[in-house]
Amino acid sequence: MKELNTEIACVRLGSVYVVPVTSPEIAMEFLRQNDAVMASRPITVTTSMFSDGFLTAVVAPWGKQWKKMRKVLTHEILNPTRLEWLRSKRKEEADNLLRVVNNICKSGSVVDVRLVSRHFTGNILRRMMFNKRYYRQGREDGGPCVEEQEHIKALFTVLLYVYALCVSDYLPILKPLDLDGHEKTVRNALNVIKKYEDPIINERVEMWKEGKRTEPEDLLDVFISVKDDNGKPLLSVAEIKAQITVIYFNI
Repeated sequence: MKELNTEIACVRLGSVYVVPVTSPEIAMEFLRQNDAVMASRPITVTTSMFSDGFLTAVVAPWGKQWKKMRKVLTHEILNPTRLEWLRSKRKEEADNLLRVVNNICKSGSVVDVRLVSRHFTGNILRRMMFNKRYYRQGREDGGPCVEEQEHIKALFTVLLYVYALCVSDYLPILKPLDLDGHEKTVRNALNVIKKYEDPIINERVEMWKEGKRTEPEDLLDVFISVKDDNGKPLLSVAEIKAQITVIYFNI
Protein backbone atom coordinates (compact mmCIF):
# COMPACT_ATOMS: atom_id res chain seq x y z
CA MET A 1 0.00 0.00 0.00
CA LYS A 2 2.93 2.34 0.71
CA GLU A 3 4.38 1.59 -2.72
CA LEU A 4 1.03 2.38 -4.33
CA ASN A 5 0.81 5.57 -2.24
CA THR A 6 -2.83 4.93 -1.36
CA GLU A 7 -4.95 4.22 1.72
CA ILE A 8 -7.48 2.06 -0.09
CA ALA A 9 -7.12 -0.31 -3.02
CA CYS A 10 -9.01 -3.06 -4.81
CA VAL A 11 -7.23 -6.27 -5.74
CA ARG A 12 -8.88 -9.07 -7.69
CA LEU A 13 -7.91 -12.59 -6.62
CA GLY A 14 -9.63 -14.91 -9.05
CA SER A 15 -13.35 -14.18 -8.72
CA VAL A 16 -12.97 -12.38 -5.38
CA TYR A 17 -12.36 -8.67 -4.91
CA VAL A 18 -10.20 -7.83 -1.88
CA VAL A 19 -10.26 -4.24 -0.57
CA PRO A 20 -7.36 -3.45 1.80
CA VAL A 21 -7.69 -0.26 3.87
CA THR A 22 -4.95 1.41 5.92
CA SER A 23 -6.78 4.62 6.88
CA PRO A 24 -8.76 4.68 10.16
CA GLU A 25 -11.13 7.26 8.67
CA ILE A 26 -11.97 5.06 5.67
CA ALA A 27 -12.28 2.03 7.94
CA MET A 28 -14.82 3.90 10.08
CA GLU A 29 -16.84 4.63 6.95
CA PHE A 30 -16.95 0.89 6.23
CA LEU A 31 -17.86 0.00 9.81
CA ARG A 32 -20.42 2.75 10.47
CA GLN A 33 -21.88 4.43 7.39
CA ASN A 34 -21.94 1.31 5.19
CA ASP A 35 -22.17 -1.35 7.86
CA ALA A 36 -25.23 -3.04 6.33
CA VAL A 37 -23.41 -3.40 3.01
CA MET A 38 -20.07 -4.57 4.40
CA ALA A 39 -21.24 -6.67 7.38
CA SER A 40 -21.68 -9.91 5.48
CA ARG A 41 -19.27 -12.80 5.99
CA PRO A 42 -17.03 -14.26 3.29
CA ILE A 43 -18.31 -17.36 1.56
CA THR A 44 -15.79 -20.19 1.67
CA VAL A 45 -15.85 -23.91 1.00
CA THR A 46 -15.24 -24.74 4.67
CA THR A 47 -17.81 -22.36 6.17
CA SER A 48 -20.44 -23.67 3.77
CA MET A 49 -19.69 -27.26 4.76
CA PHE A 50 -19.71 -26.97 8.52
CA SER A 51 -22.74 -24.66 8.60
CA ASP A 52 -24.66 -27.05 6.32
CA GLY A 53 -25.12 -24.49 3.58
CA PHE A 54 -25.03 -21.37 5.81
CA LEU A 55 -27.93 -22.30 8.08
CA THR A 56 -26.24 -20.79 11.15
CA ALA A 57 -25.75 -17.25 12.42
CA VAL A 58 -21.99 -17.00 12.83
CA VAL A 59 -20.75 -17.64 9.28
CA ALA A 60 -23.92 -17.06 7.25
CA PRO A 61 -23.96 -14.15 4.76
CA TRP A 62 -26.09 -11.15 5.65
CA GLY A 63 -29.75 -11.93 4.99
CA LYS A 64 -32.98 -13.44 6.33
CA GLN A 65 -31.35 -16.67 7.55
CA TRP A 66 -28.65 -14.78 9.42
CA LYS A 67 -31.23 -12.50 11.06
CA LYS A 68 -33.42 -15.45 12.01
CA MET A 69 -30.63 -17.43 13.66
CA ARG A 70 -29.15 -14.34 15.31
CA LYS A 71 -32.52 -13.58 16.88
CA VAL A 72 -32.78 -17.12 18.24
CA LEU A 73 -29.28 -16.95 19.73
CA THR A 74 -29.66 -13.53 21.34
CA HIS A 75 -33.18 -14.10 22.69
CA GLU A 76 -33.05 -17.79 23.64
CA ILE A 77 -29.43 -18.86 24.13
CA LEU A 78 -26.90 -16.11 24.82
CA ASN A 79 -28.67 -14.11 27.50
CA PRO A 80 -28.02 -13.66 31.25
CA THR A 81 -31.10 -15.64 32.28
CA ARG A 82 -30.11 -18.67 30.23
CA LEU A 83 -26.50 -18.55 31.41
CA GLU A 84 -27.65 -18.40 35.02
CA TRP A 85 -29.99 -21.33 34.35
CA LEU A 86 -26.97 -23.39 33.27
CA ARG A 87 -24.68 -22.28 36.10
CA SER A 88 -24.97 -25.57 38.02
CA LYS A 89 -23.84 -27.58 34.99
CA ARG A 90 -20.77 -25.39 34.53
CA LYS A 91 -19.97 -25.59 38.25
CA GLU A 92 -20.20 -29.36 38.19
CA GLU A 93 -17.74 -29.54 35.30
CA ALA A 94 -15.37 -27.15 37.08
CA ASP A 95 -15.41 -29.51 40.08
CA ASN A 96 -14.76 -32.43 37.73
CA LEU A 97 -11.78 -30.57 36.24
CA LEU A 98 -10.19 -30.26 39.68
CA ARG A 99 -10.82 -33.95 40.27
CA VAL A 100 -9.14 -34.89 36.98
CA VAL A 101 -6.10 -32.69 37.64
CA ASN A 102 -5.83 -34.06 41.19
CA ASN A 103 -5.91 -37.64 39.91
CA ILE A 104 -3.21 -36.86 37.33
CA CYS A 105 -0.99 -35.31 40.01
CA LYS A 106 -1.51 -38.28 42.36
CA SER A 107 -0.39 -40.64 39.62
CA GLY A 108 2.86 -38.71 39.25
CA SER A 109 2.14 -37.68 35.64
CA VAL A 110 2.61 -34.25 34.11
CA VAL A 111 -0.55 -32.21 33.58
CA ASP A 112 -0.97 -31.29 29.91
CA VAL A 113 -2.74 -27.94 30.30
CA ARG A 114 -3.76 -27.74 26.64
CA LEU A 115 -5.31 -31.21 26.69
CA VAL A 116 -7.07 -30.66 30.02
CA SER A 117 -8.46 -27.23 29.07
CA ARG A 118 -9.71 -28.51 25.71
CA HIS A 119 -11.64 -31.33 27.28
CA PHE A 120 -12.88 -29.19 30.15
CA THR A 121 -14.39 -26.81 27.57
CA GLY A 122 -15.82 -29.79 25.69
CA ASN A 123 -17.37 -31.15 28.88
CA ILE A 124 -19.02 -27.82 29.66
CA LEU A 125 -20.50 -27.57 26.19
CA ARG A 126 -21.78 -31.15 26.27
CA ARG A 127 -23.39 -30.57 29.64
CA MET A 128 -25.05 -27.35 28.55
CA MET A 129 -26.05 -28.71 25.13
CA PHE A 130 -26.87 -32.38 25.78
CA ASN A 131 -26.87 -32.59 29.59
CA LYS A 132 -24.15 -35.24 29.55
CA ARG A 133 -20.39 -35.37 30.06
CA TYR A 134 -19.70 -38.44 27.95
CA TYR A 135 -21.10 -39.74 24.71
CA ARG A 136 -21.02 -43.29 26.04
CA GLN A 137 -20.18 -44.94 29.36
CA GLY A 138 -17.39 -42.61 30.53
CA ARG A 139 -14.50 -42.98 32.94
CA GLU A 140 -14.51 -43.21 36.73
CA ASP A 141 -11.69 -40.70 37.10
CA GLY A 142 -13.64 -38.03 35.19
CA GLY A 143 -11.21 -37.84 32.27
CA PRO A 144 -12.17 -37.98 28.59
CA CYS A 145 -12.79 -41.27 26.82
CA VAL A 146 -11.84 -42.16 23.24
CA GLU A 147 -15.14 -40.73 21.96
CA GLU A 148 -14.64 -37.33 23.59
CA GLN A 149 -11.01 -37.16 22.41
CA GLU A 150 -12.05 -37.98 18.84
CA HIS A 151 -14.84 -35.40 18.92
CA ILE A 152 -12.61 -32.59 20.25
CA LYS A 153 -9.86 -33.43 17.76
CA ALA A 154 -12.38 -33.22 14.90
CA LEU A 155 -13.66 -29.84 16.15
CA PHE A 156 -10.19 -28.34 16.24
CA THR A 157 -9.46 -29.76 12.78
CA VAL A 158 -12.46 -27.94 11.34
CA LEU A 159 -11.54 -24.77 13.24
CA LEU A 160 -8.09 -24.85 11.65
CA TYR A 161 -9.61 -24.75 8.16
CA VAL A 162 -12.50 -22.30 8.70
CA TYR A 163 -10.85 -19.35 6.94
CA ALA A 164 -7.63 -21.00 5.80
CA LEU A 165 -6.37 -19.92 2.39
CA CYS A 166 -8.01 -22.19 -0.17
CA VAL A 167 -7.58 -21.88 -3.95
CA SER A 168 -11.17 -23.00 -4.57
CA ASP A 169 -12.51 -19.98 -2.67
CA TYR A 170 -10.99 -17.68 -5.28
CA LEU A 171 -11.33 -19.95 -8.32
CA PRO A 172 -14.59 -21.91 -7.80
CA ILE A 173 -14.05 -23.78 -11.06
CA LEU A 174 -11.28 -25.72 -9.27
CA LYS A 175 -13.51 -26.85 -6.40
CA PRO A 176 -14.14 -30.38 -7.78
CA LEU A 177 -10.36 -30.96 -7.80
CA ASP A 178 -9.91 -30.04 -4.12
CA LEU A 179 -6.30 -29.06 -4.82
CA ASP A 180 -5.59 -28.03 -1.22
CA GLY A 181 -7.23 -31.12 0.25
CA HIS A 182 -9.28 -28.89 2.57
CA GLU A 183 -12.65 -30.26 1.56
CA LYS A 184 -11.68 -33.90 2.18
CA THR A 185 -10.12 -33.11 5.56
CA VAL A 186 -13.10 -31.03 6.73
CA ARG A 187 -15.62 -33.59 5.48
CA ASN A 188 -13.90 -36.39 7.40
CA ALA A 189 -13.82 -34.26 10.57
CA LEU A 190 -17.50 -33.33 10.19
CA ASN A 191 -18.41 -37.01 9.79
CA VAL A 192 -16.79 -37.66 13.16
CA ILE A 193 -18.67 -34.75 14.77
CA LYS A 194 -22.00 -35.82 13.30
CA LYS A 195 -21.40 -39.43 14.36
CA TYR A 196 -21.64 -38.34 17.98
CA GLU A 197 -24.03 -35.39 17.84
CA ASP A 198 -26.70 -36.40 15.31
CA PRO A 199 -28.04 -39.51 17.13
CA ILE A 200 -28.58 -37.46 20.29
CA ILE A 201 -30.36 -34.68 18.41
CA ASN A 202 -32.54 -37.07 16.39
CA GLU A 203 -33.58 -38.97 19.51
CA ARG A 204 -34.40 -35.78 21.39
CA VAL A 205 -36.49 -34.37 18.53
CA GLU A 206 -38.55 -37.56 18.50
CA MET A 207 -39.05 -37.35 22.27
CA TRP A 208 -40.51 -33.84 21.90
CA LYS A 209 -42.73 -34.96 19.03
CA GLU A 210 -44.07 -37.88 21.05
CA GLY A 211 -44.63 -35.75 24.14
CA LYS A 212 -42.07 -37.65 26.23
CA ARG A 213 -40.33 -34.37 26.91
CA THR A 214 -42.17 -31.14 27.62
CA GLU A 215 -39.77 -28.94 29.62
CA PRO A 216 -36.29 -27.80 28.53
CA GLU A 217 -33.39 -29.26 30.49
CA ASP A 218 -30.54 -28.12 28.26
CA LEU A 219 -29.82 -25.95 25.20
CA LEU A 220 -30.82 -28.69 22.77
CA ASP A 221 -34.29 -28.69 24.33
CA VAL A 222 -34.40 -24.90 23.98
CA PHE A 223 -33.58 -25.08 20.26
CA ILE A 224 -36.26 -27.72 19.71
CA SER A 225 -38.93 -25.96 21.76
CA VAL A 226 -38.62 -22.49 20.17
CA LYS A 227 -41.87 -21.70 18.34
CA ASP A 228 -42.80 -19.32 15.56
CA ASP A 229 -45.82 -16.98 15.55
CA ASN A 230 -48.09 -19.90 14.58
CA GLY A 231 -46.97 -22.12 17.43
CA LYS A 232 -44.92 -24.41 15.20
CA PRO A 233 -41.22 -25.29 15.63
CA LEU A 234 -39.17 -22.32 14.46
CA LEU A 235 -36.05 -24.31 13.62
CA SER A 236 -35.69 -27.31 11.36
CA VAL A 237 -33.63 -30.31 12.48
CA ALA A 238 -30.94 -29.34 9.96
CA GLU A 239 -30.74 -25.82 11.44
CA ILE A 240 -30.46 -27.20 14.96
CA LYS A 241 -27.68 -29.61 14.02
CA ALA A 242 -25.71 -26.98 12.13
CA GLN A 243 -26.07 -24.34 14.86
CA ILE A 244 -25.03 -26.72 17.62
CA THR A 245 -21.86 -27.65 15.72
CA VAL A 246 -21.02 -23.98 15.16
CA ILE A 247 -21.66 -23.11 18.82
CA TYR A 248 -18.73 -25.32 19.77
CA PHE A 249 -16.46 -22.87 17.94
CA ASN A 250 -17.87 -19.71 19.54
CA ILE A 251 -18.52 -20.19 23.24
